[in-house]
Amino acid sequence: MRREDPRVWTKVVTSLALGALAMYVFDPDKGKRRRAIGRDKARSLLLDTRDAVGVTRRDLAHRMQGLRARARRLLTQQPAPDDLQLIERVRARMGRLVSHPHAIQVGARAGRVTLSGPILTREVGPLLTSMRNVWGVSEIEDRLVAYEHPENIPSLQGEPRATSGSAAEEHWPPALRGAALVGGTLLALRGVHRGSLPGLLLTLTGLGFALRGVADRSWNTLVQRALATSSPTRYPLVPRATDDSGTQVGGRKGGPSIYDFPSVGSALH
Repeated sequence: MRREDPRVWTKVVTSLALGALAMYVFDPDKGKRRRAIGRDKARSLLLDTRDAVGVTRRDLAHRMQGLRARARRLLTQQPAPDDLQLIERVRARMGRLVSHPHAIQVGARAGRVTLSGPILTREVGPLLTSMRNVWGVSEIEDRLVAYEHPENIPSLQGEPRATSGSAAEEHWPPALRGAALVGGTLLALRGVHRGSLPGLLLTLTGLGFALRGVADRSWNTLVQRALATSSPTRYPLVPRATDDSGTQVGGRKGGPSIYDFPSVGSALH
């Protein structure tokens, strides 16, 4: 009996989930609309999956080319890039590290890279560390002017670009998304095959990774969207005008009408 307890609980939880899904889909009042929305979502998911497969394949191909280029560079003696190529490489790397890359001037001469311009203090360390790892950079001359806050600095105004840290938290590259989708699906199937309470936790974990790979949003964003969708929207009543005696002007018999809800009334016309 003790060995059967985890399997019993798994069957109970699975039955409850299937029952809730059946109640949601086959509801007499809104079931038809929900099924139609589900078909549209499934069709859209298939199209998005086809596009995602192509993007993931190209991303993997590009990453493999980059790995081959690095291995070839380590095994063979290749000439160092010229100054213009080095500047472009530095700018490409810098665009993912600072919030205002246009404010920084980059110069290069025989492997010596000069960085100048305003920058936020928290971005100086990661920028210099990453620039030392760019192939072809032999020395860095730091002429950056660091500021704690961007106030009164024209070059640091405007909407900042997402840096690598925030972008990595919200958006994953296509190759990582594909790995999360495939790995999460296999993990979920493994959990279903085990048929126990740890297997259920394994299934939920796998589904979480698969959903993260499909949606390309952080778990925090997905939870916030789910809570915002589930919370009902409240429409406050609009107080009607009254005269000196307290009687409503232009009052009507009966209860409130749709015109007492301005947001709903405009949608019904």
